Amino acid sequence: MTSFQYVFMIMIFLICGCIAKEYNVFCQYDLGSYYYKGRSQFFEWHLDSRLCTHLVLGSGIGVDGDSGELRITDKILLLEKDKLSSVKTMKWDSIKKVMFTIGGWEEDSSSFSRMVASPKKRDNFYSSMLEFMFRWGFDGVQIDWRYPTLLGGHPDDRQNFVILLEELGLIFRKNQLILMVAVLGRRDNRILESYNIPEIVNHSDFIHLMMHDEQDPYHLRLAYNAPLVGYEGSVTDSIMHWKRNGGAPEKLILGIPLFVRSFTMDRNQSTVGSACKGPGRQTKQSHRPGFMTYNEWCVQQSKWSRMFDQLAKVPYATRGDQWVSYENPRSIWAKMHLLQEHKLGGAMAWTIDVDDFRGRCGEQHGLLRVIFSALGDKNGLTTEKPTTEASGLCPHDGFSRDGWDCRLYHECRDGERIYYECLEGQYFDENQIVCRPAAEVKCDQNFVIWRPGMPVYSYDNMPLNLKIVE
Repeated sequence: MTSFQYVFMIMIFLICGCIAKEYNVFCQYDLGSYYYKGRSQFFEWHLDSRLCTHLVLGSGIGVDGDSGELRITDKILLLEKDKLSSVKTMKWDSIKKVMFTIGGWEEDSSSFSRMVASPKKRDNFYSSMLEFMFRWGFDGVQIDWRYPTLLGGHPDDRQNFVILLEELGLIFRKNQLILMVAVLGRRDNRILESYNIPEIVNHSDFIHLMMHDEQDPYHLRLAYNAPLVGYEGSVTDSIMHWKRNGGAPEKLILGIPLFVRSFTMDRNQSTVGSACKGPGRQTKQSHRPGFMTYNEWCVQQSKWSRMFDQLAKVPYATRGDQWVSYENPRSIWAKMHLLQEHKLGGAMAWTIDVDDFRGRCGEQHGLLRVIFSALGDKNGLTTEKPTTEASGLCPHDGFSRDGWDCRLYHECRDGERIYYECLEGQYFDENQIVCRPAAEVKCDQNFVIWRPGMPVYSYDNMPLNLKIVE
């Protein structure tokens, strides 16, 4: 056992072995991940329902600023693809409640601003929201307004937001529904002026402290997603500020960004805080500048120069002119320890669809599994393993073909697994250790084919040899 593995096991014992408090593990599921390509595309059956206490659906629902009513912003995804029909089937194992998000980083702030300013529009908002929730079987809502008073908002938004939450709180308590508010947790004075913290905490059941900001790559400075300490907007400072001003730490839910934030360096200046040219290049699978899913990055991480900031307790990596900030098991454990020190209410995995849900770099849902191992019900899991590139994945050096897809193969080298993919029309030949024309390579692939629009599988009946074809 290496010294790092030994320390890691000690951390598991210290954090997991003394838990008396019951924590919440909120799992945000971005329905927009349906549009990711290849192996990053996420479907309902990929969810491991043992690893969450609450499931929060995101994307596709906003506010009509003219009427105040709830507005479906992605009708193809939510209605034509029938994503909402599966809500009632998601409550199994550890998942107690299923919620949905209104707003998000793509929603216009002015729509919220116009709605909260009018009593009539607020009434329309409440009635349309309740109708939507009862129709589809939701147990609560997350209000994700980015941000009151800013980006097209109005100075009155600060107080009008409190009025909205006060009225919503009365309605939700009567109907036994959950009210969560997503806020930018960082101690940014410009953002914090948007929030009346004592009143927001008072009228909400949970406060989701988001530690990431979608605008980070456009500030033209290299920045970590969620540094633990030592930098402006650190997790520690944010927790202290919200506790000091709002009290009720049991309502605070710490957001853990599972995605990879990418930047393009300026003259290879790789020190955090250095000037940069902007977002990193978009990838083939997620198609967003400055953004990668963790599952598409982890399979290529051996090609990057990886470092760990001992002060901020977060990893980062460089390759050519690209610079990325991300989370790994070590950085997440540090945040879980801080969360427990401050007796917060739990954590929000943001988002589960960007995690290594296929287990290509270790265990399935590797990062989420770290969160649940620290906070969740240990009886809900049949195994309790730290998420690392365990030696069992690479018992000996050499090349091996994927068990289900003959185009895919990996190399084991010094205990590390490196993934590759043959070109279209080629299979990996294990005898010659090379990609060759598919017709010349023996390959037994007995897949069960599934295409979008076909009936979906549940967690219980999903075949192990399922192949998704667009």
